[in-house]
Amino acid sequence: MPVSWESDTLCNPMKKILVIRLGRIGDVVLCASPVINLKLSFPKSKIIFLTREINEPLVNRFEGVDEIVTMPENISIIELFKTAEMLDRTGIDMVVDLHGNIRSYIISRYISAQVKVRYPKRRRERILAVKKRQLDAETPHTIDLYNKTVLNAGGKVFSKRPVLKKGVNHNEPIDFDNTLPIVAIGPGASCTTKQWMPERFAELAERLTSDNKANILVLLGEKESGLKEYFDNIPSNNIKFVIGARLDELADTISSADLLVCNDSALSHIGTAVGTPVLALFGPTHPALGFAPRGLHDEIVQADETCRPCSLHGSKPCYRDKQYCFTGITVQNVYDDVMAKLEFSVKRNPAVFIDRDGTLIKEKKFLSRPSDVEPEDGAIEAVKKLLNTGFKIIVVSNQSGVARGYFGEDTVREINERVQTIFQSKGAPLDGIYFCPFYAGGRVPEYSRESYLRKPAAGMIDVACREHDINPSVSWTIGDKRSDIKLAYVIGGRGVLVRTGYGKDEEILHNEEKIFPPELIADNIGPAVDYIVGKGSAG
Repeated sequence: MPVSWESDTLCNPMKKILVIRLGRIGDVVLCASPVINLKLSFPKSKIIFLTREINEPLVNRFEGVDEIVTMPENISIIELFKTAEMLDRTGIDMVVDLHGNIRSYIISRYISAQVKVRYPKRRRERILAVKKRQLDAETPHTIDLYNKTVLNAGGKVFSKRPVLKKGVNHNEPIDFDNTLPIVAIGPGASCTTKQWMPERFAELAERLTSDNKANILVLLGEKESGLKEYFDNIPSNNIKFVIGARLDELADTISSADLLVCNDSALSHIGTAVGTPVLALFGPTHPALGFAPRGLHDEIVQADETCRPCSLHGSKPCYRDKQYCFTGITVQNVYDDVMAKLEFSVKRNPAVFIDRDGTLIKEKKFLSRPSDVEPEDGAIEAVKKLLNTGFKIIVVSNQSGVARGYFGEDTVREINERVQTIFQSKGAPLDGIYFCPFYAGGRVPEYSRESYLRKPAAGMIDVACREHDINPSVSWTIGDKRSDIKLAYVIGGRGVLVRTGYGKDEEILHNEEKIFPPELIADNIGPAVDYIVGKGSAG
């Protein structure tokens, strides 16, 4: 059962939340989603993240983490208890165990926190998937299970995808001699049984470069450096190698690529988190186990073999004469998928997500008549400027008036049509308008509930990005409420607060809260757009 913690949090603004995730790099990356959900749910709390030393550079890129505590890879039981004792002395109020193993259990039990919640691993279902091949298409993703833990802690879900903050060097171009797209290739994995044959990765790279379709960026860990020799036949001006990079540097490198092709490995989740589309090759593992990359434009490449999955983590040696789960994935298969991705690339497609009332049009509390629509000062020229610069214009609006019983969805649609008609008639057509009619405090039962569509949750953005081929990580938000700025953090973009509508009051509240700051506070949408155009895409 969810606990009620928020009211007590408000009385004591320095409550401490300990989040535990020790192990694999990819699993830790997925924690970026529940962490920002915790911070948005309990904004006055301090979030401490406990993890392995190797993961610290990535956790530093999580929004919402205030402090990182690390443990060595092979910690003794005595040191484990000492770590738990040290944490307990700091006064932890809530433990959120996102690992669910014996070590995290010991730490959680030792700490005298008011609230303790634990990630439901669904171990039995995963074992049945391996032993009995009972694969359920509705199996929840690991992020959903992490977020169930957040809900059990009394929080809310705003994010369902990991996002890593951009580093200082994230947009530095890779130094190739041409302007071809960059395909990053990650031929390694945590164990060799999870690796598509390196000679096939090399053949894929050779075809892409010989056909003059792409430059190749090969990503290798220190232990995988021997795989470099497979790529000797590719001209040096079309290929570069990154070997043994620190995890945060690796994230910046992947963010510079147009596409990432890799195995079921941590790289796939890093690619998702920095906004680079991912083609992930799954062999002995299976997406039904809950660890597939979850980007809006990610895809899985796999062969339909009845022996999959053969183990929980893909480390079990193959019992067949060949590893058919990988031999069944041909170079031609992957080449065709790469070409389709490059031909229809969304990597560089930015949008500006604009709030409606108080930002694009004048705030008229719970606007219910299309005839009352009035563009904000400078809004039409601002939209024209964005369109001429190559941005897509998407309006996203919370319309709690539906849930409150002030008007129906049809009224909202009529007003949206009026907005579109006015802007289109002035040469400033909007690419899409989306709204959320749900509000937990409403009076209409059908609409009175929490919704992933309601800002700052990313639901409307997810729909818009799929329908208009947008990359949210290179996009912006503009709005007159803090929820519009928090939305930018949730999607990995950048946000501008305007002082029109409720903006002046929201600016005061932001100065009191002092988290999730806007990149700019502008008087209205005009100077906000001037700033965005001057900066280019958020990527």
